[in-house]
Amino acid sequence: MASFNSWFRFGPNRSLEIEQICKTSGVAGACVLVVDHGETVFQHNFGFRDVAKKEPVDADTIFHIASLTKGFTGACIDTLRAQGKLSLSDPIQKHLPDAVNRDAFASKAVIADLLGHRTGLQKADAMWLGAEGELMFDRAQTTAIYNSLRPQVSLRSGFHYGNIPYGLLGELISTVAGQPYHKYLKETILDPLGMTRTIVTKENGLPENSSLAYSTLDNREAHNVPLPGSSGSVALGAAGGLLSTGNDMAKYSKALMKAWRASSEPEKACGTVFADVSWIFAPLQIMETPALREKSYASGWARSQLPMALGDIGVNPAFVGKMPVVGEGMKSRLTLWHQGSLIGATSFIMLLPETESAVIVLTNTMALNDAADWIGQLLVQSLLDPPIRHDYVQLASESADRAIKMYAELTQKVDEGRKPGGPIRPSSQYVGTYLGFRGNFRVVVVEGEDGLEVRFQGRESQGFRLQHHHDDTFTWFITFNEQIRRALFISYNPNLYMIWFKHEGEKGVTSLNWAFDSGIPEGEDFLRE
Repeated sequence: MASFNSWFRFGPNRSLEIEQICKTSGVAGACVLVVDHGETVFQHNFGFRDVAKKEPVDADTIFHIASLTKGFTGACIDTLRAQGKLSLSDPIQKHLPDAVNRDAFASKAVIADLLGHRTGLQKADAMWLGAEGELMFDRAQTTAIYNSLRPQVSLRSGFHYGNIPYGLLGELISTVAGQPYHKYLKETILDPLGMTRTIVTKENGLPENSSLAYSTLDNREAHNVPLPGSSGSVALGAAGGLLSTGNDMAKYSKALMKAWRASSEPEKACGTVFADVSWIFAPLQIMETPALREKSYASGWARSQLPMALGDIGVNPAFVGKMPVVGEGMKSRLTLWHQGSLIGATSFIMLLPETESAVIVLTNTMALNDAADWIGQLLVQSLLDPPIRHDYVQLASESADRAIKMYAELTQKVDEGRKPGGPIRPSSQYVGTYLGFRGNFRVVVVEGEDGLEVRFQGRESQGFRLQHHHDDTFTWFITFNEQIRRALFISYNPNLYMIWFKHEGEKGVTSLNWAFDSGIPEGEDFLRE
């Protein structure tokens, strides 16, 4: 039962602010919970899990939790470590002999490098998640895709967040545990914690009270999109495939904090699900330098010493001039947190172990901004009650407006250098199949009724009309709302939407170049079959 103080801090005003953030950001439905001293003191639901049917969200509604999955993956690794089956200093090849990255230095990475996002390898998000929430490769290809990543910086030279390394951790867990990642996770962590509505596979469909997925149009209307194909049993499931509920995530948070407090009292540690939480939360890589206080990454968790600006794992820092300092004016305090983003979902979690407090936010919408982050920071502010406070409703409104303006600016950038008229060669000369990413990704160009079309991985569902830009360069750029209706992640990198064909005299068109990753601005050549 919430105390009067909790009611005062999380009463009607907080609920109203949460609803304002959801509306201005374009969120269809959300569930939030606050835990303090090991007890749930606030719970609020907004909107609908099914907008058309007006079916409301509650604390048992199932949402995709996206990258909050990474914390569970870190816990699985720690359990195997405690059992003596692996060490964080083990070379990846010790357990996955075929995991040999194309870069000689990166190929020496160890398990801790994957956990801490310090491999230095490119993100290549466009390689694995396509339109309509489709996965672009199978789980069996995970190692080959990891091997195909190019170095963006040197191994262990900085924090570079990525999903594919965590997908590889899922394969490593499967090998060491002798069973698929999702089954090991369920048996080792979820079942003992009683997380009965946390879903690791969609093989048998989803149970009742599961949310649909939405993305937000430029008029702030939530648009129903296909449910993402991700789950714990498929490609990159260990990076972002889990589905869960507010109540289940509260069980998880309480258990983690209880286990950490018990770790300082060995006689009380018996019976805890987590082998040694201090290992899970141990810093592996500094996220921000120079910094007055700690901001680092552990095993699926970011660590920050408040007061500090957060939100680094989401999109909000790109939409506001300066992120607010959480806990500004207070004494230093350790927090562990993460954000998650997927088509049809954003999520946020923060733990404050000293007081066994937690804030959990789950939404069913890829909104104009990272609404889950703004709501989460608002609730952390309410929990800590710092002397300096921030207007998160205003920040949500500003960031949503900025997202639309940035797409208009992106449109102008894509149009720069465009020349009137058609291609300089017959369109048939561009038609063909082009292989890149060490043969793991196909870009197929076909001639349709409306001209040339590019199909990523050769799939019709991933087809986009090619418009001539200049010389041998084409663009597959579409409007903001078209991207939303196609259930795509919005990228503000103009080069992503450009395809340049290389012509070599009598040989004709021999390759195309596609800069699918902003971390590798020169792009990659795809050779024509």
